[in-house]
Amino acid sequence: MSGGPTTARRRAFAETPAFVVLLGISGIWGAASSGYPVYTRVFGGVMGALCAAFLVGEFVKRRRKRVAADL
Repeated sequence: MSGGPTTARRRAFAETPAFVVLLGISGIWGAASSGYPVYTRVFGGVMGALCAAFLVGEFVKRRRKRVAADL
C-alpha cells in the first residue's frame, strides 16, 4: 500500500500523551526522592507540574474537537 494523502499519519511515541505521562512520572519521582540534590528535585517537580498542565490542555482540546464534530 502506498502512503497516499488519505492514510493516517502514524505518531511517534514522543508525540503521544503516554510519553508526557512518562516524563511527568519521572519528574515527580525525582522530586520525591531524597537522594537527589535540591536543584534536581525542584526541576523534577516543575517538570511534573508542566507535564500535568500540558495533559490537561491536550484533553480539553480533544474534548472540544469531539464536541465540534458532533454538532
